[in-house]
Amino acid sequence: MSLIRKRQLITTEEEDAHQVKRQATTITTPLIAKLYSTRGAPTIDVPNKSTIFLGRSKACDVQLQGVDVSSKHCQLDRITSESQDKTREYLQLTDLSSNGVYINGEKMDRQTSSILKTGDKLQFAKTGGNYIFRYTYDITNDVSSDVPLHDNSHVGKSFKNSFFDDYILGKQLGTGHYAIVREAKNKQTGQVVAVKVFHPNKTNSAAQDAKLQQEMNLLLSINHPNIVQFVGHYIEPNNKNSVNTYLVLEKVNNGELFQRIVNKQKLRSDETRAIFKQLLSGLKYLHDNDIIHRDIKPENILLDITRRENPQQEQTGPWDPDELELRVKIADFGLAKFIGELKFTNTLCGTPAYVAPEILKYDRNYSTKVDLWSSGVLLYVCLSGFPPFSDELAPPNMKEQILTGKYAFYSPYFDEIDDVVLDLITNLLKVDPEERFDVEHALNHEWFQD
Repeated sequence: MSLIRKRQLITTEEEDAHQVKRQATTITTPLIAKLYSTRGAPTIDVPNKSTIFLGRSKACDVQLQGVDVSSKHCQLDRITSESQDKTREYLQLTDLSSNGVYINGEKMDRQTSSILKTGDKLQFAKTGGNYIFRYTYDITNDVSSDVPLHDNSHVGKSFKNSFFDDYILGKQLGTGHYAIVREAKNKQTGQVVAVKVFHPNKTNSAAQDAKLQQEMNLLLSINHPNIVQFVGHYIEPNNKNSVNTYLVLEKVNNGELFQRIVNKQKLRSDETRAIFKQLLSGLKYLHDNDIIHRDIKPENILLDITRRENPQQEQTGPWDPDELELRVKIADFGLAKFIGELKFTNTLCGTPAYVAPEILKYDRNYSTKVDLWSSGVLLYVCLSGFPPFSDELAPPNMKEQILTGKYAFYSPYFDEIDDVVLDLITNLLKVDPEERFDVEHALNHEWFQD
């Protein structure tokens, strides 16, 4: 064989080897996301690198076409989040362009950043294309592009879906100091749920995350007919330094006890007794599991009402004529665990109508008895239509009224209320927790034996 022929053979073999290597690299290069065009353009693969540039320049990791696309139009930074023994990766988009990046129709401010979620609609300037963003979760998902392809240390890693992988957010149902509540639909089952989305909080430490997860596991294990069922929870980065917590809950369709009291001005005694007995049953379950609610008030008592279809149907309790059954659902228990103990207590002190005296004193050793005090206030409100403690009754101010247990059963509002009910209220509104009824004593009270 001639020397020239030998060199040609070697060159061909080397080229074949390089081609195989290139094909292997193409097949196994890890991706973190894909961009699906809404206008028929090719799908764009987003490589799993620490930093990814998108733009018109050939030096960018992802090339975009369009006359108004900048050379480096935007930057994606990979953020890794670890919670619940799960690893999760996100991309944070930063706009570097002159003509803008649009996320779900909203133009970003230049040099600002936003965490991308599956289902986000992205538009690059006017002519750079419109895409649906979607994360991909392969076993290679947490491998950066500079990790050797033969390194299998990533295999078997556990990945937790994003909230937006599992649910479609719907209309807003309510809002509060700490969170908004929105309707959502499970993509797989079609189940409609309520989602409490807490306002962004700073990223917790590992110890705080572990404590939160421990509490969440307890809440998820709770199963009682008078308590709103927890379905799950998700922690989603808001940016590099803060996160949003999503609590997925059973959706109760008939509103709050608060609205029922407002509509009727006050509730009948037999109706109140039936509702209150269910409330105490739910509280007993919580207290038996060492959970303090801390925020019993009419807004946190939801009502699941089954309507009568015809007058022949026999009602299960002393409900309104069009109601077959009314079930009480306690909501928002364990709230302090998600918003922070100090913030929770301080905020309650601003509007303390239902708060026990020991909480107003910042006593960190308060017990389940705080829920019984709040229940006593609630019972008073159901029967009269107004609270026992109020600044309208000053002096003294509302806080001092609570701390000293100063209230009265005013005429004519309580004239027709049986003394046995007033006795229960009195034993629930004892300033000294040692003298106050616990949930067992309340359930065994004479009023419920009738």
